[in-house]
Amino acid sequence: MEKKNSSLTYSEIYGQADSFAAINAALPAIFATLDKVFAEPYDELIFTGCGTSLYLAQTAAHAWCAYNATPAKAVCCSELYFFPEVYLKGKRVLVLPITRKSYTTEVRMAIDKARTFPGVKSLAITCDKDSEQYNDAYILSPETAEDSVIMTRSFTSMVYLAVIMSMYAGGKRDEIDAMADYPANARRLLVQMDNLARDIIGRHHELNLFITLGQGLYYGVANECMNKMKEMGIANSEAYYSLEYRHGPMSLVDENTLVLTLAHPAALEDDAKLLRQMKSYGAVTAAIGDGVAAAMLDADYTLELGCGYNAQQNAALIGFIGQFLGYYIAEKKNIDADSPRHLTQAIVLDDK
Repeated sequence: MEKKNSSLTYSEIYGQADSFAAINAALPAIFATLDKVFAEPYDELIFTGCGTSLYLAQTAAHAWCAYNATPAKAVCCSELYFFPEVYLKGKRVLVLPITRKSYTTEVRMAIDKARTFPGVKSLAITCDKDSEQYNDAYILSPETAEDSVIMTRSFTSMVYLAVIMSMYAGGKRDEIDAMADYPANARRLLVQMDNLARDIIGRHHELNLFITLGQGLYYGVANECMNKMKEMGIANSEAYYSLEYRHGPMSLVDENTLVLTLAHPAALEDDAKLLRQMKSYGAVTAAIGDGVAAAMLDADYTLELGCGYNAQQNAALIGFIGQFLGYYIAEKKNIDADSPRHLTQAIVLDDK
């Protein structure tokens, strides 16, 4: 697995299985925290974050609603900071900041303001124990203190935490128990998606537009795949709800376009039709998910997850492909993803 180019980022990608294992080992403590937090009712949950963490919030809000009656939405931290009354006034709200580092300025600003509203509590989903300093409670990915600037294992570990939280609050302990083999499945899929991404980028040197599509909670993951290709490979990448891609954006598709579908079981048939249409316009097409090998016979590339999980359980695994595509785009361009342009681990605002 050792790579000369972007070796730290590449190593962190392969560390994701260890992060899942650490979360599984910490489940009793996580459940104890959730018991306390959800001992009181809420009118709504608001998942919030910046950048990658906003895409994670989109995934988390959908996962929550799949298992629970209390409504939830994803709101970026800056929106929550500038317009808190729109989201918080007169309601009992649990705000869930999602953050790799506790000192990201926009997160602190949003949560500090949100907690001034009566009836608002906060539960951090985090990789940094210091998040306890400005939240009412937190659940932690215990061994995911990334050294790389690019978020990889922190993203997927917090997706995993959010899905577990949603299942636990919704009384689905059986689905959590079924993920005891998550680290092993992650190790297998990391290798398979590494090989797939290397093959796609190695065979198609002309690609200059990278599209990731997803429905349901895979839309947030698709956004993160888009983000990884931008951050690592300085690539022109976009993400959409699958069927939204027909409404204008597909006019850009040509033989230099990769269209990647993160196939949700509920949308499999329609995703297959869309991918077939994009292929007819010249695009290189790829699909990842359960059932894609049979449903998308004419796609250029397919990869079955094969874990026996449902869509929510697969959410932390299906996005590995975006990380590897970003890595291999960077390698092709001789870009060091360990030192991404203009980026730092956490955005800290100053007064200048």
